Amino acid sequence: MALRNHSLVRLLTVSCFLFSQSSFAGGKKFRETLSLDTNLSIPLTWLHPESKSTPPRALVILQHGMMRNAEKMMALAQSLVDRNIEVVLPGITDSQTMDPLFPEMFANAFDKKQNDPAGRTLPGKILMAGFSAGARFLSHVAGLLQNKQRDIRGVVLMDPVIGLLPEQQLGPRLPVPYFTILAKPSRCNSDGSAFPLFESGQFETQGFRLKTASHCDFEGKSSDSLCYVFCGSSPRENSEVIRTFVTEWISGLVDSEAPHVDYLPGGKIFMFWQNQGLFDTIFK
Repeated sequence: MALRNHSLVRLLTVSCFLFSQSSFAGGKKFRETLSLDTNLSIPLTWLHPESKSTPPRALVILQHGMMRNAEKMMALAQSLVDRNIEVVLPGITDSQTMDPLFPEMFANAFDKKQNDPAGRTLPGKILMAGFSAGARFLSHVAGLLQNKQRDIRGVVLMDPVIGLLPEQQLGPRLPVPYFTILAKPSRCNSDGSAFPLFESGQFETQGFRLKTASHCDFEGKSSDSLCYVFCGSSPRENSEVIRTFVTEWISGLVDSEAPHVDYLPGGKIFMFWQNQGLFDTIFK
């Protein structure tokens, strides 16, 4: 009985003290803690579009990379919120990213959520967008949530980093659209470790590799100079290309089974950027 009361007190303490709210351009930002089945918990940052007439069109789980944090993905998150899409950014640690058991722990806990911190019902449509090791992490979470009958509409892999061990590979390929953007090889993306997987067609995806992109470009305006010093410099236009394509792909998948055709290989916008010489490889 004492143990049960102690657990209840702990649950109430976690639920109450780790919730906060603030405003940002176009919406509200909420912070809360997601309790896992173990004695662990992780912070979640929620960005809710401030629309008084229509509910959010979908929910995007947006995951940062190793040695980074949720704030580094805010530029991309803002672009999605501007399309009336709710975004949640898990604040997982590097050790959790590498833990082969953690995707299941996260999926089990997240699947229990029916509402965001403001009490709004979560959108039924869910998309995954992960950067670096966070892309590998969410590729596993996507499959686990789909097994729980959640409506996973698509997965966007942003310069994913994979390793040689089985638990360092991408999760099983789901029967949903996958889109991928890669940067040039560098020490920050394990010398482009994921490139052969997509180039060979072993993992079906659409997208491209940018000739001159740095690993940091996927954070866009939210990144910092230290990242570019460590991972390599890049022309500013790469960040804009990444933000535009990821936003359009996700927005299109919310409304249909495929993104806007202009942003697919052969499409008008895709061809415009291709003709600028930005891509060195295209995945179809």
